[in-house]
Amino acid sequence: MPHSSFRYVLNTLLYILITGCRWCEVPKGEIWASKSSAHRWFKRWQLDGTLEALQARILEIGQEKGLINWSYGAVDGSFYPWNGRW
Repeated sequence: MPHSSFRYVLNTLLYILITGCRWCEVPKGEIWASKSSAHRWFKRWQLDGTLEALQARILEIGQEKGLINWSYGAVDGSFYPWNGRW
């Protein structure tokens, strides 16, 4: 299996994290990594701290460019494992 470009892996991971789509709904095409490759790198980067460092850097860039409004926030509970009881 050929190595996926880190750019394509990052494209795929950002797409999943931003849209909230499931792994099986990952887009296919030239700029995307396969779902298995992206998931494998996601797990590796989560364990070794790379994902946290990427997140911090992306937020830092967004803050520097004035793209983040910290006074506004939203929570999406559409994937909450509700069991039907309060």
